[in-house]
This record gives sequence, structure tokens and C-alpha cells, in this order.
Amino acid sequence: MATFEVFREFFFEAAHALYDPEHPTGGKYRNLHGHSFRVRVTLRGPRAGEEQWVMDFGKLGRRLTQLREQFDHSYLNDLDGLGKPTLENLCAYIWRDLAPSVPGLCEVGVFRDSCFEGCIFKGQ
Repeated sequence: MATFEVFREFFFEAAHALYDPEHPTGGKYRNLHGHSFRVRVTLRGPRAGEEQWVMDFGKLGRRLTQLREQFDHSYLNDLDGLGKPTLENLCAYIWRDLAPSVPGLCEVGVFRDSCFEGCIFKGQ
């Protein structure tokens, strides 16, 4: 049986501060600053059911809109359960949030395109 990977992306704007306790002044990123983030959620699976798709993009889009609303124009340091607001922790947080309701979830990527950096998490 053929396996497909499909993805959907969303964007959000958010602020954070990254204090470095090992640096005498708290580090370069200690002050409040913001980024434009791009998130890619990838699902893997066969084309299933009468529709012949891995998952209905409309259903996935509605679920990602709920998630986006948690992040957009927020202060990430205040998000319960995130921990230090790094790219790695954002990927893991998104995975934990989506995994129970998004079958076939295989990868979450969070990117800061203007900084030419990102992180990809492939699950537990």
C-alpha cells in the first residue's frame, strides 16, 4: 500500500525573551523581542476512505487555527506547558497538543524564516 506525506502550514507573530543564566548579563536574547514564525505540520499515511486522502485539509486547518490562536500576538514565555520558548520546545509543545487528535502526525517544523533557522521534530 502506498504511503503519502501531506502537510499544512500556518504563520504567527509572537514575542519571547531567552534569559541565559550562565551569561553575566543574561545573554544576547534576554530582552523582549519578536519573530514571525512559520509552522509546518506533516501527516503520513495511506489514502483512506471514500475520499482517498490522508486527512481532510479542512478538518486539519480548523484544528491548526485553534492552535494558531494560542500563539499569535502572544508572549510565549507565558504559555503554560511550553517551558523556555525555544524552537525545540515549540515543536514539542505543538506535537503534544496535536498528537491526540491528528492521526498520522509524523513531523512538526517551526521556522523563523527571516533568521534562516528552524527546528523539525519527528515525535516521541
